[in-house]
Amino acid sequence: MNDASIQLHPAYGPAMPSHDWVPAPRYLLRRDRVQRHMKRVEPCRVLDIGCGPATLLSELANDGFDAFGVDRAEQALVLASKLNAGATRMHLQAELDPDWVGSFDMIFSFEVIEHLEDDIEAMRDWRRYLKPGGRMLLSTPAHPKRWNAADEWAGHVRRYERAQLERHIRGAGFVVEKIECYGFPLANIMELWRARAYGKQMQTDAKADKDDHTLTGESGSDRSVETRFWKVFSSAPAVLAMKAACQIQRPFLQTDFGNGFFVVARAD
Repeated sequence: MNDASIQLHPAYGPAMPSHDWVPAPRYLLRRDRVQRHMKRVEPCRVLDIGCGPATLLSELANDGFDAFGVDRAEQALVLASKLNAGATRMHLQAELDPDWVGSFDMIFSFEVIEHLEDDIEAMRDWRRYLKPGGRMLLSTPAHPKRWNAADEWAGHVRRYERAQLERHIRGAGFVVEKIECYGFPLANIMELWRARAYGKQMQTDAKADKDDHTLTGESGSDRSVETRFWKVFSSAPAVLAMKAACQIQRPFLQTDFGNGFFVVARAD
C-alpha cells in the first residue's frame, strides 16, 4: 500500500478518507463477526460478490487467501484497485467469469441481496461458483420496521426478518448453518444518526434524482458522512470504545435486537 491516500489503521484495517471511504461502525461490527468465523478457516479460494472497495477481502488476501472480488460499480472498483495495487493474491473485475463455476471454497456477499429484486435467483446463481459443500457468508440489513432514509440513499429494495431470510436462502439451495443478528446496541444508535444525516443529504444533493441502480452502485463506496468524523473515530479512545462495542454485541447475537443479519450457509 504505497498510495499516500490509503491508511492502514492498526485496529480498523484499510481506510481511504481522501476518497470518502472509511470503515463505519456497523461495518466494523460486521467485520468482527466475519473475522471470528474466518479464524477457523484455512486459507482457500474465496469470491466476494459486490466487494465494494474490497477492504475486508484485502485483509484476507494478506492472510494467504486467494481472493477474487466482483463489483459492477466503477467507483467501487477504482477504490479497490487503488487499495490492492500490486497485491498478488487479489483479482478484481466487474463481472463473474463463467470459467469460475465450481471453483470456490467460499463466497461472500455483504450488504448485497437487499438491493436485488430477485434475491433467491441471484443466490442460486452464486451457488454455481462454489465447490460441492462450499459455504456462503452473507450479511444484510434486518427488520423492515427499521426502514429509513439511509435505506433509500443506498437503493435498498427490502430489509429482512429472520424467518424470511432463512426461507430465501434455503430456496436458493443452501443449508443455513448460522444466523446472527449483530450490531446491538451501537449500530442501532448509529442508524438513527445515519438516517437523519442521509435524509438531509438526499434532499440537498443530486442523489435525490438518481435511480435505485445508481444508488446501489454508489452505496458501497461512498462514506462521505462518516469521513467527516474520521479523525475522532480513528483516535485511541474511539478505538477502545469500538472494541468494547464488538464485545457487547456478542451476548445478543441470537436475539433480534440488532439491525443486521450475518449468515453462514452451506451449498446443499
